[in-house]
Amino acid sequence: MYNSLYLIRKDLILVQKFMLLLIPYYLVMGYTNFDGYTLFALFPAMILLINSCTLDVQQNNQKFLISLPVPRQQLVLAKYLAILPYGLVSLVCTLLLYLVAFLSGRTTGPLAWRELALCLSAFPLLASFYLPLYYWLGRKGTQVVNFVFIMLIMLSVSAVSKLVEWMPGLSGWISTGKTDSILLPVIAGLGYVLVLFCSYLISLRVFAAKDI
Repeated sequence: MYNSLYLIRKDLILVQKFMLLLIPYYLVMGYTNFDGYTLFALFPAMILLINSCTLDVQQNNQKFLISLPVPRQQLVLAKYLAILPYGLVSLVCTLLLYLVAFLSGRTTGPLAWRELALCLSAFPLLASFYLPLYYWLGRKGTQVVNFVFIMLIMLSVSAVSKLVEWMPGLSGWISTGKTDSILLPVIAGLGYVLVLFCSYLISLRVFAAKDI
């Protein structure tokens, strides 16, 4: 577990300079389209993950890491655990944006925390598709995969809005916090965990068989 923490720290060091770019991003987006502030949490988290993977490929870090007395299983697990701090960075930035807007009088409404939670929950799902491709394609396919996923992130922002419109139950939960049936959220939660677990197993299988 300690090894995983050091590996996550390594990824955070890789993207620390990019984190400074989040400041103008949130300033511009908050000024031009504050009504959709909850959606801003998705893009930075995914970009942080993509940048950490891209820098690993560019600096050939995988070759160095597998030379260490650390099992490949832990290397893959650390990549998945790094999803948590990336999501936390996006969450904190979004909350700070809301706080500044509230104190400046730009908004008087309460924090839309359910909608924010829904947007943040989309990040691990996108990561669960990105990481197996990252391990499979490696250096040759990194640029193509990154471009495709950046486009998917942009589309997913509007997809979340459409999903809320198409599912009255989801819209009602966002508005009131109540749901007609507990069964659907339970099934959705189990499916969510299953997708992440299957993604991890696929990434582990690909990386374990890969000759670097």
